[in-house]
Amino acid sequence: MTATELGRLRRRLTASYAAVTVVVLLVLVVLFVIEAGDRRQERQDRLVERTALSASGFAYPEGDPSHLVVDRQPDGYFGPARRPGAPVAVIDPRGRIIAGADDLLDPPAARRAYERVRKGGQLQLATDRTGGQRVRVAVSPVEGTDSVIAAIAAVEPLAEATDDLSTSLWVAGAALVIWLVTVVVGWLLVGRALRPATVVANREEAFLADAAHELRTPVAVIRARAEQALREIGASPPPEAPVGALRAIEQAAERASGTIADMLELARLDSRRGGFEREPLRFDLLLERLVDEYRESAEAAGAELRLSAAGEAVVLADDRLLARAVANLIENAIRYGAVGGEIDIALTLREGVATVEVRDRGPGVPPAQRVAIFDRFHRASGTAGGSGLGLPIARLVAEAHDGSLEILPAAEDEPGACFRLSIPLAEG
Repeated sequence: MTATELGRLRRRLTASYAAVTVVVLLVLVVLFVIEAGDRRQERQDRLVERTALSASGFAYPEGDPSHLVVDRQPDGYFGPARRPGAPVAVIDPRGRIIAGADDLLDPPAARRAYERVRKGGQLQLATDRTGGQRVRVAVSPVEGTDSVIAAIAAVEPLAEATDDLSTSLWVAGAALVIWLVTVVVGWLLVGRALRPATVVANREEAFLADAAHELRTPVAVIRARAEQALREIGASPPPEAPVGALRAIEQAAERASGTIADMLELARLDSRRGGFEREPLRFDLLLERLVDEYRESAEAAGAELRLSAAGEAVVLADDRLLARAVANLIENAIRYGAVGGEIDIALTLREGVATVEVRDRGPGVPPAQRVAIFDRFHRASGTAGGSGLGLPIARLVAEAHDGSLEILPAAEDEPGACFRLSIPLAEG
């Protein structure tokens, strides 16, 4: 895995961690807000119930038939000095407030409060509305000889929506801070965990670049000497001349030169990630040029190279690099898929993206290798030649142009492999 891939892995891991964390925190925030609301409601209910029951000792029946007595002593619930607790009032059977806070409930709400205890006969707790405000009402009955002669109501306003919103915003803000801290910590921890692998990858890339530079000249010399020896031997070599060995050396040197060129290209792409000049480029014309260039190679391998283009496609790209990426896909199709007889190259334009599909009719790519084929030096077949760097280079070029390269799922009724390279179209 390269240093660039490790960087992408770090971002993906951090993003996954951040997504899981934000979901967990959202669930916790929702549960906290719900629990806080329930606790506030429970405290409010206990307050009004306790107040209504305590105030019952200051409004009671007396005589037979019973009549209502209200104790208005200064330290009582209905005296001039209000005691701690919820506001309280005494309501007569006609729904009038006869003691306590005169404006505690409006007449309709007072009548409803009395009716609840008249029908229920015990402490009643309900949510009601008075004066346009939602309130929590606890009502305790004052039992006479044969009826409820009064009701004692304790009232507390329900929490306003703004109060709930304030609590929710406070909790959400705290959760956001916690989330940001955890994301930063996660990013640092993932980076620390991947640091050894990143160091190794950087060293590997540097080694490959250095090795390619050091090997290029010796391999070129070996190839030149082999070609020179073959020319000196001539068309009619003597029996003792090592023609076969020299040709094998020449071919091996040629393959090694191709591999070294690919290694150098990878090194340049890794070091210049996004740092190359982009110019408006006719992608459709580039494809026509490449098809003309590789038509003879395809025919020699037994395949027909066909191109279909949707129309004019202008992209911002480096001509050499983009041509190299598409050429690698065509060479790959010729090398592995020419046995199918047809290689189709299709250019389509959709939603601001130019997409090139290179499809062959060969044996295709086994499912187990569909990811590994983009690894460096991986080859699907050990006998088909190639350096194993063509697809990694093509993917790097696509990503450097803000695009992508992928292998499409195999079709059940159509053999072969299909690679899709996508590049954004130039704006305007």
